[in-house]
Amino acid sequence: MNNKNNVLGTPNLLRLVNRNSILSLLEQIDVTSRAELSSISGISPPTVSAIVKELFTEGWLHKAGDGVSQGGKPPQLIKLNPDARYIGAIQMNQDKIRIRITNLVGKVYAEEQYKSHKDDGQSMSIETADRLMKLISAQQIDPELMLGVGIAVPGVVNAQGIVSNAPEFGWSREPIKQYFLKHLQFPVVVENDVKLAAMGDAWKRKSLSGVSVYIHLDRGIGAGILIDGKLYRGSNFAAGEIGNLIVDPCQIPANLFEKSDRLGFFEAHYGSTALSLSSENSNEENNRHEDSIIKHFAYAIVNVAALLDPDTIVFGGIMTSRIDNFLGKLLNALSGLLTLTPKMYITPLGDDACLFGATRAVIENKVQVTWTTV
Repeated sequence: MNNKNNVLGTPNLLRLVNRNSILSLLEQIDVTSRAELSSISGISPPTVSAIVKELFTEGWLHKAGDGVSQGGKPPQLIKLNPDARYIGAIQMNQDKIRIRITNLVGKVYAEEQYKSHKDDGQSMSIETADRLMKLISAQQIDPELMLGVGIAVPGVVNAQGIVSNAPEFGWSREPIKQYFLKHLQFPVVVENDVKLAAMGDAWKRKSLSGVSVYIHLDRGIGAGILIDGKLYRGSNFAAGEIGNLIVDPCQIPANLFEKSDRLGFFEAHYGSTALSLSSENSNEENNRHEDSIIKHFAYAIVNVAALLDPDTIVFGGIMTSRIDNFLGKLLNALSGLLTLTPKMYITPLGDDACLFGATRAVIENKVQVTWTTV
C-alpha cells in the first residue's frame, strides 16, 4: 500500500479506517449482515457493501445463509473466514523456542519446539526465521497468505522491536525485529512475553473491557496490563516490570544496582529460584519458606491493586502449579489487606497464553482493532 496516500483526511485513509472497522466487527460477531454492520459501525450501507465485496474477493468472508426477512428480500448473512490468513507465533526462551502456525482464531495448524545452541540474538533469530519458513512450506501455505508473525521475548521491547533488560539472554538493545525482517517477507511484531500472555488470555476469554492485570510467576516475575482490551506499555515500554518491586526494604543488598543484567529485587527473592524447597529441611521449615513467598506475593498484589484498581487479576507461570492450592493460599494471605478484591484466577492456557497473544498481536497490528460493544 502506498503510504503517501494515508494522509489524515484523505479518502484512502478513510477507506482503510472503514475497512478495519468492518473487519474488527466481523471478528466479534459470529454471523452478521451488511445492514447490521452498517447500523453498528455508523458506516453508510453503500460503503459497507463495497467493503464486503472487496473482502469476499480477497477471501476474508464466507456466506452464512439468509437472515430473517423484514418484509422484503431476506438479507444475506456473512461471517469471517478463519482460514483467510495464517499467522506465525514464536516464543523465545533460553531453554526452548516454540514456533506455531495458526489461523485467525488461533487454531493450531503446525508447531515445533527446539532448543537453540546459538549464542547471540542475531544468530538465534535467523535460525528461528528459517525454521518458521520451513514449517510454512511443509504445510503448503502460500507465504502471501501469512498475515505476519508475532514474537514473544523476555525483556523490555520498544516500538522498534529492540529488546533490552533481558537477563535471560543477556540482551541489551538487541534489534530482534530487524533480524527477523531481513529473513521474512511479511510483517513482524515483537513484544514482551508476559504482555503477550495478558493479551492471549484476555482474547481467549473474550474479556476486552475494564482493567485486567496478568501476573507471570516464574524465575522472572512480570505483569501485563490491559485497559479496555488495549495493552498499556508505559512511556518507556516498561509498564508491568513488577519484578523490580520492593516488598521488603530490609532485605535490599548494598550492591543491588551494580549489575546491569540483574534480576529485579522481587523476582530475585521470591521467584521460582527462591522456591527450591530442600529435602534436607523439615516439612515445617519448607512450609514456612513457602508461606513467606505467598505473604510477599500478597504484598505485591496489594500494591498493584491499589495503583490500578483492576477488575481482574490473572496468574500464570510455573509457581502457580508448584505451590499447592496457590490461589487459595494467596487469597487467604490477602484477607484483610484489600478493601476491594478483584476477581482472581489462574489462566487455563498455561504456557500457551503468550503464543495466543503473539497471534492476537499480529491481528491487531494488521487490522488496528477498535473494540466495540455489540
